[in-house]
Amino acid sequence: MKPEAAKQTLDALIDAGIDFAACLPDSAFKELYEPLSSESKIDYVQVANEGDGVGICMGAWLGGKKPVLIMENTGFGVTTYALMRGPIPFGIPMLLLIAHRGGFHDQRWFSVPFGWGTEPLLDAMRISYESVTKTEDIRTAVTGAVKSMNSIQAPVGVILGGGTLF
Repeated sequence: MKPEAAKQTLDALIDAGIDFAACLPDSAFKELYEPLSSESKIDYVQVANEGDGVGICMGAWLGGKKPVLIMENTGFGVTTYALMRGPIPFGIPMLLLIAHRGGFHDQRWFSVPFGWGTEPLLDAMRISYESVTKTEDIRTAVTGAVKSMNSIQAPVGVILGGGTLF
């Protein structure tokens, strides 16, 4: 992730009232994890896999927190069962912050199928989302997504790709 995009993302999470973050650290969001882990306004938890992160974010929300689950789209594939068994049917809001690996400008060839499948999978699960490719659009997308997740009481996604990552 570009350093300026990481700063914009962290600032947007704080401004939107996110106060709990779960993640399985990855290379796409490395520049975000380091400042996030020392941010006093957000409880930061590393998880063993992204599916566990869904359950941990559910518990955080039930405990009064506003959670974000941060992951690459490869990890998003791991969350589908947990999302369909928990937050989607029971109306538990959480922000899914997803790095779009496998798209243009990405040199990791093994991520390409995940790049093709991320948006169709979100659509199939009826998860509202916005794709962001410009750093200057991050704040609006994140704050809008948090407003939506609180309003509809469901998971929502922000996909960061293109110029935000590479």
